[in-house]
Amino acid sequence: MYRCVVLLSLLFLTLLPTGQSALVEEADVQHLSCVADNDCRLTTYPIGEETVGGQVQGTPFAPAEVVLEFIIDPAQDVLVLLPSVLDHVELDLRLDDDPTRLSWPTLDLRLVHGDGVTQWSLAPSMEGTGPAYVDDDVALELDGRRVLWPGDDVRLLIGFSLDRPATWSLHLRGASSIEMNIVWSADPEAADVDEPSSRLEPVETEFEMAHDGALVGDDVDCYTFEVEAHEVLRVLMEWDLVPIELQQQSARPELILADGREAPTPEMQVVQDEERASVRYVWRALREGDTTLCLQGQADRFQAYVWAGMLSYEGIGPVDPGGFSGEGTYPEGGGQAPPAGEPMVLAEPTSGVAAVGGVALLLLGLLDFTRRTTSVLLRFGVTVPGLLLVLTAGVVHPLVAASSSVQQPGELTLEEVIDDRLAQLWDVAAPGIPESTMVLHAGATFGRLDGEVLRLRLDVTDAVPLEDGRFQLQAKGLDSLRLDEAIFGHVARAGGASSEHVQRFVLLAGRSLLLDLLMLEALLVVEDVPPNNVVHLNLAMTSTSPTGSVTAPAWGTRPSDIQSSAWSVLQNALLPERIAVSLCDCDLDLLDIRSVPADDLRASDLPRHEGVLASDGLLALPGWTLLTGIVLVAGGWTMEAKRRRHAKALAQTMFGFHSAS
Repeated sequence: MYRCVVLLSLLFLTLLPTGQSALVEEADVQHLSCVADNDCRLTTYPIGEETVGGQVQGTPFAPAEVVLEFIIDPAQDVLVLLPSVLDHVELDLRLDDDPTRLSWPTLDLRLVHGDGVTQWSLAPSMEGTGPAYVDDDVALELDGRRVLWPGDDVRLLIGFSLDRPATWSLHLRGASSIEMNIVWSADPEAADVDEPSSRLEPVETEFEMAHDGALVGDDVDCYTFEVEAHEVLRVLMEWDLVPIELQQQSARPELILADGREAPTPEMQVVQDEERASVRYVWRALREGDTTLCLQGQADRFQAYVWAGMLSYEGIGPVDPGGFSGEGTYPEGGGQAPPAGEPMVLAEPTSGVAAVGGVALLLLGLLDFTRRTTSVLLRFGVTVPGLLLVLTAGVVHPLVAASSSVQQPGELTLEEVIDDRLAQLWDVAAPGIPESTMVLHAGATFGRLDGEVLRLRLDVTDAVPLEDGRFQLQAKGLDSLRLDEAIFGHVARAGGASSEHVQRFVLLAGRSLLLDLLMLEALLVVEDVPPNNVVHLNLAMTSTSPTGSVTAPAWGTRPSDIQSSAWSVLQNALLPERIAVSLCDCDLDLLDIRSVPADDLRASDLPRHEGVLASDGLLALPGWTLLTGIVLVAGGWTMEAKRRRHAKALAQTMFGFHSAS
């Protein structure tokens, strides 16, 4: 067995002196290099030997096994978020005695990344003259373990078997490489500047100054300071944004007073956006003297923070949530392109009652059939076609139109979709739910995962012309939709949840609902003006690359009839520049949802799709069709009456017969 030790280096960025971690989105290529036969590494620049290889004496009954092992060296010393795929693998492994590649083996690859293992096979390519073993977008089997901690094991094993004597060689110096895009990294040791501290040995400090620190795992950060005379004591904490699997920001400070007792539960205001997560804690009239503030972390989590204290008196500055506006209304129009004309008001759908008039006209027309015709051609060439048109346009069409405008089996209304989404977010925000599960569901469009279908009945008010000739539909009710009422209403109905569960849910729901409704508006684009103000959405969803940051992905599923490239254009144009969700956990729960909309959304960014269906009957012009039917029936009557009068006059002339009538 041949064994080769190789370094698999992962991309990371050193933390800034402030303790804030850097986010990176950059592909990194490592080249297989060997500086000696038993010293092989994966390096940023190709160095060392041109090739490594060996000879084997395999037979069909006793195949020779070859294993190459690539071990991370030096040991992993930074925290990284692994990508979902291995972007590119290129291995220039050759059998020197077979240039045809027909007998070249299939490689068995095994990548160990912390507690996770990804295994796949790679057959040689028979085309071209480049490396035979090339693979793209290899899905990593993360199973919820996207985080790689310092000291975790990372190794790549490549194995193959040969059933005949052969000489193999692995070509290096740029011929073999691995490409992996590390989307986030941090150095916990560099960020943990407050250490050493503990409950028994807190760090002595001044209260009214900024303090940098980090919660690494379940350690405890404690600070001791003197509290002077005050009316209001505030602690403002700002947490660096990290992947959701690592967030510690639910840790509420424990304030131990001079008498050894813990301070009462504070009022709390939370603000979270794409740049930071801020939490303000407010206490009033606490005991003066030496006070200790402690932060308790959770195992397998990491997050850097900055906190500062402030002592003040009532009426001097914004020391409490009294100025909190509590605005949670959806900003209608954030998902719409600029109009190219005046909106067209859509009519109400045809009612089934309209069929009553059609039935009356049909019965009136059938009265003519009680009398004998004087012309079969007239009756079946004019009157009967007219009756059929009256039946179709006056009876069948209204009934079909009315039935198509009502809620269909399996369809939801806008209110039901919102309730369904909130129920989903409530479940995944519960303590103990894996963070990867929460990211998967919260980042899915409308909460629909791959293979699921969104069926929605919508009332729309207007059709707005766009510059490309299409029409943007405006959904009824979005202009007055109170997201805060819907979110807190769900909290009230659920009841009995912990404050951590409620806080996590409210922040998650505020952002997710805002993004869902923006996307709903963007998808309400049709080629032609609907005949009435009821439309149906039928969107079969499929997985796609989400947008946003790794800490808050968005729109990770798309309608299957929209191409990935078109969806990416829409994502980039629609994503707001900033979303801020603020929660005030005070006497009256209040919620602010603010966003800075994207200013470059154009009609060309809105993809064409077949998911919006108008509710309509059988005919495009039912009024004209009905009028035509009435004209034909009336014409048939008139001509039949004229022919009867003419026949009667002729009979009187020929036979001298005078009718009593």
